[in-house]
Amino acid sequence: MAEGKRAQAAALVRTTRPAVLISGDASGKDSLPLVEAVNALPGAPAVLVIAERVTRRDAGVLLVKGAAGVLLHRSAVRHLAWGLTAVSQGSRALSPEIADALLHSNPASLHSRPGAEDRIADLSAREREVLALLSEGLPNRAIAQALHISPETVKDHVRALCAKLRAANRFHAARIAWQAGVVPLPA
Repeated sequence: MAEGKRAQAAALVRTTRPAVLISGDASGKDSLPLVEAVNALPGAPAVLVIAERVTRRDAGVLLVKGAAGVLLHRSAVRHLAWGLTAVSQGSRALSPEIADALLHSNPASLHSRPGAEDRIADLSAREREVLALLSEGLPNRAIAQALHISPETVKDHVRALCAKLRAANRFHAARIAWQAGVVPLPA
């Protein structure tokens, strides 16, 4: 474990190679440059943001830009253990309040959009299987077990499908799958 200022994060990540990086701030906005800088590094760790308060929009921006999760400070004690496990295994971690806000704030925006089906059409059959399981929130290891392949192969498929979908990250790829109707929206 290492501690440091956000401006030193890239150098700290390169030298310590953590699996997960935790960033805390008041609104989540201050963590955005850190998320972007860390995600630009090869072998970037998952970034979990813990914020005092965060708007639905800011949480969405953090996730689209590559944050692995966003927890609210007031409930982080209850959610940190499973959140760290989830993000270290390639899944997302959201405080329930944030998840509810993201899913219920504008449901129409999450439904089918023109172009989503076209983006999915270029995926191989295996990439579609990986995308469907990824969209259910499964980590790489669980996807690997379900498809009887190695976690490294899952990582390769996730990288390839994100590139083909022009998705910034797993969450973005799942959203495209939901929009295309490949998998149902989470309840």
